[in-house]
Amino acid sequence: MAWTPDFGTSGIRGCVPDELNPEVAWRIGLSVATTFSHQPLLLCHDNRTSSPLLTHAIASGLMAGGSNVLYGGEVITPAVSFYTRHRQLAGGILITGSHIPAHMSGIEVLDNDGAPVNRTIEQKIERLTRTPPDPIEWTKYGNITSISDVGSFWVNRILQQVDVNLIRERRFRIVIDAANGTAVPWLFDLVNKLDCIVIGLNARLDPFFPGRSPNLRVKLLEEATKLVKETRADLGIAVDGDADRAFFIDDKGRSLMGDVSGTLLAQIELIRRGKGTIVTPINSSNLAEDIVKQYGGHVVYSRVGPPAIVAAVKRNHAIFAFEESGKAIYPDLNYLSDSGLATLHLLEYLAQQKIKLSAIIDAFPQYHQIKRAIDCPNELKGKVTQHALDEVKKHFPHAQIITEDGVKIVFEDGWLLLRASGTEPVFRCFAEAQRKKRAQELLTLGLDWIGDILTPPHD
Repeated sequence: MAWTPDFGTSGIRGCVPDELNPEVAWRIGLSVATTFSHQPLLLCHDNRTSSPLLTHAIASGLMAGGSNVLYGGEVITPAVSFYTRHRQLAGGILITGSHIPAHMSGIEVLDNDGAPVNRTIEQKIERLTRTPPDPIEWTKYGNITSISDVGSFWVNRILQQVDVNLIRERRFRIVIDAANGTAVPWLFDLVNKLDCIVIGLNARLDPFFPGRSPNLRVKLLEEATKLVKETRADLGIAVDGDADRAFFIDDKGRSLMGDVSGTLLAQIELIRRGKGTIVTPINSSNLAEDIVKQYGGHVVYSRVGPPAIVAAVKRNHAIFAFEESGKAIYPDLNYLSDSGLATLHLLEYLAQQKIKLSAIIDAFPQYHQIKRAIDCPNELKGKVTQHALDEVKKHFPHAQIITEDGVKIVFEDGWLLLRASGTEPVFRCFAEAQRKKRAQELLTLGLDWIGDILTPPHD
């Protein structure tokens, strides 16, 4: 096994078949079975071409490790987490590339509460994959059983969390951009049960994602925003490849950044619950502070990535968490981001308030945030981070510096964040300020620091 799998900010990810292949998948399955003491485990996957191949290999490894496999088929990520938790299973494995390109895939390992396993368990799995394989005695091999209710269980149970009749009365007109991913058919089934008028875009399962990238970026949603305006829809919903993340489009055809919609969803939770703690990573907009405080809540910042967010949620007994990538976590029900729950709560709130989504967004304070992703070899990430830290201490000694995840510099009129991606050879630069010109100035400063290392001057 030439390639050694490591957990990043969201499971194990790699190119197929150069990195993730049947041999690697088999070893991971065997390692997970050993780590979970040979208990039965749920196994599901997304709709990528490599998913059946990797699924069979992981299933074989799990059975060789003595675990019975509960095969749940092709289903969206939030449903797998939800099912694992509420069916009280020992854990689960999800094969999904989520938002990354079609030639790649990933493996997410879930604990019995449906959350990603903690770092201690990840390290044990990593160690086991690096040691000679040690399958269980052949008389104790596990078996495989197909189950068919993972997706339908999720749909039916989360519908119970809202006033379905109230939403049905509004007869919302909704555009859903499913990115040709695993959201087809599950998200459509959920919204159709609310008697919504649904207009589908990229609504045919296709592992090559011909309509648009499975990623979520505002610039990728031009067709969806145009369709919202043309059809006079109340809103649009765009999801990534496995439908854990969602971007919303308001009735004016504006794609909302994930931290804008996340802040709105946090506001809705605070109205529902009265008070509470909201968790969000350090790259989220200051808009969260403005709105959460206004509604009696408290913001706690975490590192980027599901394991760090979930750890902060549990540690602080948070009622809600969100990430600027479009993730929304409802800890009472699901420790993974759930686009379905986010959609339901948003629709219920709009129905209760008899208000348009655009009216809410127009009332929010306006921030300008700019994001850039710069190609950066993994071996240079540490050097870039240290250089940025040295520069800010040298030139801005009075600025607030946060090193929880990368380097975040907080000024009186904005902030700058530089952090290495945990899933790809990329260095990210974020800048935010209420004045667009100031946000651009901060971004330029961060890009210059990154460039000092990646493109040093020639002698």
